[in-house]
Amino acid sequence: MSLVTIFIYLIFAILLFFILNYFDKAEKENNIIHAVIPIVYEIVLAGLFTSESAYEIKQNLFLIVIFELVIRLYYIKNILKREDLMNPSFYFQIYGISIVGSYIANVYFISEVSSVFPTAEEMRVGIWLLIIIFLYMTAKKHIRIQYKEQVSTFADRKQEYILVQYTRFKNMYQKNIKVKNKSIYPVVYAIMIYENYKRPIFFRKLDYITHRLTGREKKMGIMQIASSTEMDDATSIKMTVKKLEKLESELTKKSKKQYVGQLLNLYYENEKVAHDVFEIYQKIIEFDSL
Repeated sequence: MSLVTIFIYLIFAILLFFILNYFDKAEKENNIIHAVIPIVYEIVLAGLFTSESAYEIKQNLFLIVIFELVIRLYYIKNILKREDLMNPSFYFQIYGISIVGSYIANVYFISEVSSVFPTAEEMRVGIWLLIIIFLYMTAKKHIRIQYKEQVSTFADRKQEYILVQYTRFKNMYQKNIKVKNKSIYPVVYAIMIYENYKRPIFFRKLDYITHRLTGREKKMGIMQIASSTEMDDATSIKMTVKKLEKLESELTKKSKKQYVGQLLNLYYENEKVAHDVFEIYQKIIEFDSL
């Protein structure tokens, strides 16, 4: 296999990665889509590579699915840094179906015909298209790859992720958090964990580059503070602490739970986001009380 062929596979694997991301968001409750799309994608590519010069490319198209898996694992582990939220069994099933299905399609279908697209004669009464639609609708209705298990285990993995990130950030940034009211400490870490999850360090670095090129206001640092000047993580933490302490004066102190809820609502001015951060705060409090 030539380096050119491998490069072509890599390019199409990256494209497949983005296609799967789109359908994962659109079909959150139907994970069979993630398993089937790579097979359909491979067949469509085989239909495009019809010339004799593309013979080598068609021979191992199933490798695109494997390359996409490697890209996805690298993206989750090293860019998003969400390895703790992964369910290995879930991915094993999805990619098991994709890789085996793609290999079978490659060896027993794509390699055996000159073109995977049917001729006008073969498309009589639209049988070929109807079969595909029928199989898709049947799979969508009846097949769920461990979706319930994925949902049930995600809560546990989310808690583990929060505690791992809390311990990590506490070691990294404890010296940067100086507050008068010590009850704000877990609130700061809850905001930090939430914002880092939404905007991992890889994308924050891209934001720095974009800001240097355009000079436009961007959200900066781990706390994602809007700024027209470059801001590092430590500075963004100090800005958050300053804002929280200022907002404290506007609060009507009741119970600790209500107090933190009010504080987060004032900080974000978005009830849903404040609720999500408050859930992280509660996990931190439970962990610290052990």
